[in-house]
Amino acid sequence: MLFNSATFVFLHLFIFAAYWLSPKQSWRLFFLAIGSIVFYGWFYWPGLFIIGGSILVNYFLAIKIDQSRSKQWLTIAVVINLLVLVYFKYVEFLARSFLQVLATFGLSVDMPVPPQWLPLGISFFTFQIVAYLVDVYKQKIHAEKNFLIFSVFVGFYGQLIAGPIVRSHEFMPQLLSKREFRFDQLQLGFFFFITGLMLKVTVADTLAQFVDHGFDHIDKLQTHMAWLTIYAFAIQILCDFWGYSTIAVGSALMLGIKLPINFNSPYSSRSLREFWRRWHITLSTWLRDYLYIPLGGNRKNTQTNLIATMTLGGLWHGASWNFIIWGLLHGVWLATERVFTKHQDVDSTGTFWSDLVKKLLVFHGVCLLWVFFRAQSFSDAVLFLRQLLVPPYEFSSSVPATLSTLIIIFVIFQKRVASYLIDDKFLRFSLAKQVALSLLILLVTLSYAQARLDFIYFVF
Repeated sequence: MLFNSATFVFLHLFIFAAYWLSPKQSWRLFFLAIGSIVFYGWFYWPGLFIIGGSILVNYFLAIKIDQSRSKQWLTIAVVINLLVLVYFKYVEFLARSFLQVLATFGLSVDMPVPPQWLPLGISFFTFQIVAYLVDVYKQKIHAEKNFLIFSVFVGFYGQLIAGPIVRSHEFMPQLLSKREFRFDQLQLGFFFFITGLMLKVTVADTLAQFVDHGFDHIDKLQTHMAWLTIYAFAIQILCDFWGYSTIAVGSALMLGIKLPINFNSPYSSRSLREFWRRWHITLSTWLRDYLYIPLGGNRKNTQTNLIATMTLGGLWHGASWNFIIWGLLHGVWLATERVFTKHQDVDSTGTFWSDLVKKLLVFHGVCLLWVFFRAQSFSDAVLFLRQLLVPPYEFSSSVPATLSTLIIIFVIFQKRVASYLIDDKFLRFSLAKQVALSLLILLVTLSYAQARLDFIYFVF
């Protein structure tokens, strides 16, 4: 079920009404669980067995870890979760890579066909569960004994498919007791909800048409259209995932539940380190806390740890060498940046012009790496990079007005929109301004409502 569909809107309105009309917290949790089951099963109902099995198994594993404080039980639990993830997401990739290696030596073997179906959001809820298990082991929290609360924590429909990745100590306490209805949370949640829809439907889905065409006809792209295509993809993937996360935060707020903010103007960053503090914030902090620091963090082998963490982060995004290369190059960039800025405060501001140059360099570096993220194959990525960087440069074709207009509008307004989506600034406006701004966003969104594409991160 897509967030940008009438079906989801009706489901959310039903859950919203049932939730706030329920006299007991247990009833509210029940409706949240039912809504999550319908939401997840709507796309492909057999997937419910995967997430249901994951919830059931990890519920008991967490209790066992909490009782025993055994590192062995933690290891068993983490391995089980990762094996399920590897089976559904990476077995085909590993098998294909193995066959390609054999083929280089003139060998061929018959192998069973690996699963072609990927359960929605398996990477997200697996990471969320692993963090929960580790936190239980480290005694940051106790294992949740209420099965309904644990089920809602793992499967809450507001952020189940593509995050944000929530921490148990932030989310579960909000489910323990009956919360009072607050109109200001409804106002803010509704604003986040419709703004997220606008980012997705108006910006991401419109730009997707130009991006798809560009990457389907790489050899025909002239230099300026290649650059505009990758600019468009940079904006598309931001607005697609930023839009999803904002809808998730908004839908949760309407139920009195606070989710973490996932984006904060990442393309305004002056370093790649700052970029990853602003982009997919919940994944970045997860990689830092549960991978980078356990590897040694800043204590030893810092550069190696950065490269390993980002390479695995790239692999998390998808079973493809392109994703591995994308993550590896981000890791090398971060490691290099760390070497040259070891004794500098990378967060300190400079002059307007020096900061502008840094922002432009970081943005264009990120754009070049997005090529590996978006291209269907390594050869396509190399070809696209040649169109971007290698002479002869061609500029004879015209630029579609819609494409150039959307890019310009994004550059002008994205910082202002972002400032409304990181706190409760919207509530500080007068009621008249709130209504006017909401109506404007609704009208813009409805004018593009005929296009409903899947969210990019649904496949992760």
